[in-house]
Amino acid sequence: MTTIYFCRILNPYLLNPEPDMTAIASITYPTLEAINRDKLMDAAVACMQESPLNKITMQHIAEKSGIVRQTVYNYFRNKNGLLAAAFEREGIKLAEAVAEAIKAFDNVDDKWVEGFVFVVENFAKNPVLAKVIEPGSDFLFTVGMTHYPFGNFGQLAFREIFETHAELMPDAEEISELWTRNAMSFLTMPGQVQRTHEELADFARRRLLPGIA
Repeated sequence: MTTIYFCRILNPYLLNPEPDMTAIASITYPTLEAINRDKLMDAAVACMQESPLNKITMQHIAEKSGIVRQTVYNYFRNKNGLLAAAFEREGIKLAEAVAEAIKAFDNVDDKWVEGFVFVVENFAKNPVLAKVIEPGSDFLFTVGMTHYPFGNFGQLAFREIFETHAELMPDAEEISELWTRNAMSFLTMPGQVQRTHEELADFARRRLLPGIA
């Protein structure tokens, strides 16, 4: 006697003959332009890890990215425009990382303090952001960023605080700029001593919080 075994094929379209096409249609994919811009910014970051700014050329960035040099100019007018875009992107990434890190704390003061510590401990680890705090740095001026909206960084990093504390919302821009400028001043302060996490947090509580409050 022959035994016949039946296999059940798990096909989601068979299990759900009418898939939610609305959800499928809502999926967005990055455009070729967005993909190539990111590749070029990644390449610029890599070049800044290897060479000083005055040694980096569009040719170096193009070779690192795998994109033909002539095509690079379809996305960025010049090297400085590309480096400025990379700086802004890395700044946004850091702000998002701060927003994620402070979720672990319930107290608002702790969020301000730990956000400050996170930035101090991680800013210089990024090869692009580190250019800004090098002694005598004129990175922002060199790449044509004569004015950087520091308040935007703080508003992105601390959006959870502003969203859950309506009383702070009218002053969100001012608080954000004050917080960010304090962090940048600390990072660029000459002759810094090495501080532990706890020492940095204590410094922020004594020097930063009174200004925000």
